[in-house]
Amino acid sequence: MLNDSFINKIILVAGASGGIGSSVVSRLSGSDSNLIAVYNKNHPDFQTDNNISLIKADLTKADEWDRVLHFTFQKYGKLDVLINCTGVLIPGDFLNQTEEQINEMININLSSVLIGTQKALKLMKRQKFGHIINIGSIGGIIPMPFSTVYSATKFALRGFTHSLAQELKDSNVSVSLVSPGPVNTKMLLLEADHYKTSIAFLNKALKPEKVADSIIKIINKPKTEVILPYSLSIPSRAVFLFPELFSKSYMVIEKIGIWRKRSYIKNQFDLSLQK
Repeated sequence: MLNDSFINKIILVAGASGGIGSSVVSRLSGSDSNLIAVYNKNHPDFQTDNNISLIKADLTKADEWDRVLHFTFQKYGKLDVLINCTGVLIPGDFLNQTEEQINEMININLSSVLIGTQKALKLMKRQKFGHIINIGSIGGIIPMPFSTVYSATKFALRGFTHSLAQELKDSNVSVSLVSPGPVNTKMLLLEADHYKTSIAFLNKALKPEKVADSIIKIINKPKTEVILPYSLSIPSRAVFLFPELFSKSYMVIEKIGIWRKRSYIKNQFDLSLQK
């Protein structure tokens, strides 16, 4: 997978301390590419090799994006790939969520991605090549009750990415979206901890490394969207096209999700005991 096409590639990973972002950096650390790994609050736990530049930045702020991109071009003179992995989920009844929680999800999941994409795109258009990869969610294709704002940001991100892909179809810059189902990260543990969430547990949770591998494949061979696991591709798109299907079948979907959620929590509890 890490073939000669990665030689001297400059790859910026936003949200490098998260489960997916850190897995992408770890997978690429053994390649001949150079990585700029950007984190905010949590320091990444991956091994920092010679080809990795670690930068702390709050990417909800435009001037922080300017600082990161200025560093990248000062050091390498180009940017081949931007991977937007930033994301936050705060589960709960929408009626009870605070303005601060709503704004945090919108700013991190959507606004920061739009700002960073626009700034990176200007540079990529000037250099006449580049690839932007956004990390979406199945929650951007099917509704997620009790993770309503998170779902709304991912629906918006999906619409943005597909729209921008059409704008750029005659250019040398590609835009892709990776939309995974549940991924075994801290975010999924938050959903497991909330008594009402269930949609995220309809499928077995993917390992972050599996998502990272798909992202690396897209770097090699750009696609507009990849849905993971592939078994969710057709049913999720069917629900998107015919939203009444979701409403009519929600009671059954919820029961399946609750049953699988209990199994997930039990497995996590058993793993913690083993440790």
